[in-house]
Amino acid sequence: MSIIKSQLDAVRAQIERLHVKEETLLELLREIAGEPVNEPKPARKRAPNVKPHVLDFMREVGERGATSSEVDESVRALNPAVAKDTVGSVLSRLKADGALGYDGERYYEKRFTPSPRPFDNGLRAVN
Repeated sequence: MSIIKSQLDAVRAQIERLHVKEETLLELLREIAGEPVNEPKPARKRAPNVKPHVLDFMREVGERGATSSEVDESVRALNPAVAKDTVGSVLSRLKADGALGYDGERYYEKRFTPSPRPFDNGLRAVN
């Protein structure tokens, strides 16, 4: 189910990019035809969906997983305008949805999440 959700998110992101392209082309056609060009509205622009990139990045890192700062760095390399807590929120949601695992330090694609060791609870054996 999480695979289908991630594919749906990727399709939605692609549709959004196509809408932007469509508007640009329509504006150029109006300008060429001598029609008045609509002035851009000072409306708030929605930030691009980073979830597909996060999922792609987690697939790439595979078994070694990644810290939230590593994922954030990857996302910001693609889009520096991403809000401060966006990547952390996306990682948290993906973990809650079961798409990612977390071992206390690193996130992993679910299939690469290390199994917890039953006797490794931070206590050392006393000799």
